[in-house]
Amino acid sequence: MRVFCGLALTAVLIGCGVTPSRTTYDASLPFWNLDPAVQYVGPDACRSCHTDNHETFRHSEMGRSFKKATLSMSAADFTVTTPVYDPHRDFYYLPFHRGEDLFIMEYRLSGRDTVYKRVEKIDYIVGSGQHTNSHIMDVNGYLFQMPLTWYVQEGRWDLPPGFADGVNKRFDRPIEVECMSCHNARPDFVEGSGNRYRSVPEGIDCEQCHGPGEIHVDAMRSGRVVDVKTEIDRTIVNPAKLNADLQFDVCQRCHLQGTVVPVEGKSFLDFRPGLELGDVLKVFQPRYADSLSQFIMASHPDRLRMSRCYIRSRGTIDNVDQMTCITCHDPHVSIESTGPMVYRDACQSCHESEALPQCTESLEDRAAAGDNCATCHMPVSGSKDIPHVRITDHFIRVPPKLSAREFDAQKEFFQLASLSDPRPSARTMAEGYLAHYEQFEHHPAFLDSAAAHMGRALQTVAEDSLMRPLIRLRFLEGDYGQVAALAERVQADTMPDAWTLYRIGESYAKEGNVRNSIRYYEMAVQAAPEHLQFRTKLATAYTADRQLDRALQIFNAVVNDHPFHADALNNRGFAYAMKGDFEQAEKDFQRALAMNPDLEQALANLASLYINTERNDDARLYLERLIEMDPDNRNYQRLMEIL
Repeated sequence: MRVFCGLALTAVLIGCGVTPSRTTYDASLPFWNLDPAVQYVGPDACRSCHTDNHETFRHSEMGRSFKKATLSMSAADFTVTTPVYDPHRDFYYLPFHRGEDLFIMEYRLSGRDTVYKRVEKIDYIVGSGQHTNSHIMDVNGYLFQMPLTWYVQEGRWDLPPGFADGVNKRFDRPIEVECMSCHNARPDFVEGSGNRYRSVPEGIDCEQCHGPGEIHVDAMRSGRVVDVKTEIDRTIVNPAKLNADLQFDVCQRCHLQGTVVPVEGKSFLDFRPGLELGDVLKVFQPRYADSLSQFIMASHPDRLRMSRCYIRSRGTIDNVDQMTCITCHDPHVSIESTGPMVYRDACQSCHESEALPQCTESLEDRAAAGDNCATCHMPVSGSKDIPHVRITDHFIRVPPKLSAREFDAQKEFFQLASLSDPRPSARTMAEGYLAHYEQFEHHPAFLDSAAAHMGRALQTVAEDSLMRPLIRLRFLEGDYGQVAALAERVQADTMPDAWTLYRIGESYAKEGNVRNSIRYYEMAVQAAPEHLQFRTKLATAYTADRQLDRALQIFNAVVNDHPFHADALNNRGFAYAMKGDFEQAEKDFQRALAMNPDLEQALANLASLYINTERNDDARLYLERLIEMDPDNRNYQRLMEIL
C-alpha cells in the first residue's frame, strides 16, 4: 500500500537535530513537545516557514471550523422568510441579517399576534460549511449554542442536533471545553467556569495535529537545523512518523466522537499528538444490533477499523503498509479541492496487486459510478445523531442489501462500546454509561448498565475509591438519601471535583437539608468559582436559609456576568421579595420572563407578588397561564378561586 504522495506532512520542515535552548522539557520523550511544559504558540508562528501548507489548510474544512459570524463568512441563507417552528415548545425562529451582522429572532404567536419576541446576535459560526453551520452567542465570555442550524446539503434551516423532540435548549446550551477542544483550536479557557473563555481562536490550527510548537519555533529561530530527510525532528510531532495506532489517535481524538470521559486527573485539553488517546480520554460509542447502517457522524476511524482493507493491512499480508487516515486524506487540503480520483487512486495503489481482490463490475457499471471505488464500497449515508446530512461511510465493503425489516432491526441498541481502551475496567464502563445517560439518552437502561458495572467494580475495588462514580450513579437514580449517606463517609478533599460536590449539595437540597446543601454548594463554587449554575444554586440556598444579603451578593455577580440568566433573575427577584423590595422583585420576574416566557417559577412568583400587592387583575393573567401549563395543579386553582 502506497501512502498518498501529498502527505509527507513535514517534509518541508528544515528540522532541528540540535537540542533547543529550552531546558524545561523531557528529552527522553520520543517527541519533546509531548512534555506538558511546552507551550502552544499559535498558527502565525508556523506561517512564515510553511506558507504553502498554511494557505491550503486555511481553506480546508478544519481551517474553516470556527469563525466570527459575518454574512460573508456564512454558508447559510439569511434572507429566508419562512421561520422554523418548534411544535413542542411553541416557538418560531427566524434568521436575519443587518449588513454583515447576523441575528436569530425567537417569537411566539397567538393567532396572528406576536405575544413574545427575543432577538439575539450571533457571535460565532461553527462548521466549515461542508455539512452544517451552527451558531454561538458570547455573553461576557460565556459561550452558548443558539437554536438554529443551517444544513448545507439540503439548503435548509432547522433546530440543531439535540434540540428537537421537546428538548429545545433555546439560548442556554453551554459550549463547554469538550466541544471547543475539537471544533476549534486550543482556547484560553477559564478553569472552573464550565463555558467561559478569555479568548477563542478562529479555526483548527497546526498544533492540533502537530502538538505545541514552542521548542520547534525556538530551535528554528536559533538556526539549529538538520535535514529531516535523514532525521526525525523531535521538537515537533510529525504524524507521518508515528506508528499506525498513534497516528489514528491524532485523528480520532476528534473524528471519533461520542461519549467521552477524561481519565481521572486529566482534562479534554490534555491530549497531545503522539500520546495514546486512551491514556487521556475514554471514548464510547453506542453499538446497535448490527451496526452495519446505524452509526453516528464522527465515527470514521471506528467504521474504518471494521473494513477488511484495514484489518488485512495490519500485517496479515506481506509487504503491505498499515492503513491509516492519511492513506487517503491530506489534512492540509480541503475535500472540495481533492478530486474523487485521488481516493480511487489510493484504492488502486493496493488493489492493482493481483494478491488483492479486483473489481468485478462491468465497465459500463463502473462508468456509471464515475469509476470511483468509493461510490459502491463507501456509500453516502445519513448519520444517527445529525439530521439532514449525508456522510461517506468509512466501513469499506460490499454493502448488504437490507429489507425494511432488517434495516429497522439494526436500530435496536445493543451495548456501549469502549473504543479508546480495548480492555476497559468495570469502573470505566460504569462511568461511560453514566456519561452517556446524562449527556445523550436519558433511558433507565443506561443507569441499569452503569449499576451492573459498578457492582462488578465493587467486587475488586474498595468502595472509598469509587465514591465519585457512586455518588453520580445514586444522584442520577434520584436516590438523594444514599448520596447524602455516601457524602458523610468521605472527606471533601478526597473528591475535589466540583460536579461531585454540586451533586451532593443538590441531594441535600432535595432532602430539605438546607444547611448541608449550602456547605457543599460552597465547596463546589470554591472549586469552580465562575460556574454560573453552581453560583446560582448557592445563592438560592442562601435565600432559603434567609441569608438574603449573601444571596443577593452572588445573584448580582451572576447577573452582571450573564444578564440573560433567567433562573438567576427569577431567584434574585424572590430574594428581593423576601426583603420586602417588591418593585425590584417585579422587575426581575419580568426580566426572567422576557428571557423565558415559560419559566413556571417566575410566572408563579409574579402572580403571588400581584396578589400580595392587591393587583388581582394582573395576577389573574399569570394564573391563567399557569393553569394552562399545569391544569392539575391545585395550588394554582386555589389561588384563582381566591381571586
